[in-house]
Amino acid sequence: MMKQDEVLRAILAEWRRRSESERQTESQLATFAMAMADNPNYRFRCSGDRYQHIMAYMSRHVSGLRKHGS
Repeated sequence: MMKQDEVLRAILAEWRRRSESERQTESQLATFAMAMADNPNYRFRCSGDRYQHIMAYMSRHVSGLRKHGS
């Protein structure tokens, strides 16, 4: 199992590889984070909700998202 910081950096890199049209809204980020939390390739030890850890990390590193798609 990879360390939490390694996994979170890998998840951020995966997000950045998505097309720009897939990285526009907070809803897209939340859906992505949920998928990553459930993905066995991105497991890490954490106390609490893995999704919440991913969202907190992503929120610090991703900016300029719209609240809703348009």
